Amino acid sequence: MTRAISNLRWALYGGYLLAVVIAMMMAFTPGLELLGLPPERVTFIPAMITGAPWSLPLLLIKLDSVTTLAIVMVANLLNVAIGLMLVKAQD
Repeated sequence: MTRAISNLRWALYGGYLLAVVIAMMMAFTPGLELLGLPPERVTFIPAMITGAPWSLPLLLIKLDSVTTLAIVMVANLLNVAIGLMLVKAQD
């Protein structure tokens, strides 16, 4: 049972990492090209969602795109690191 829970944690973490990668790809023009989308579709909303709670203030205030991208990247990096610590806690 413990092994099944551990495998489930790793699977959920892997799914979250995949969501972060796709969300960050949607914030860059080359990433959109890899996804087959036009460059006009650049959006930070998916990256803000995966970067929650650190990026939630960006929904309330309007910043320039460079600052928004920097905050979103740091927020996602924090969540990836915290998630890795949580997954490895019981191993």
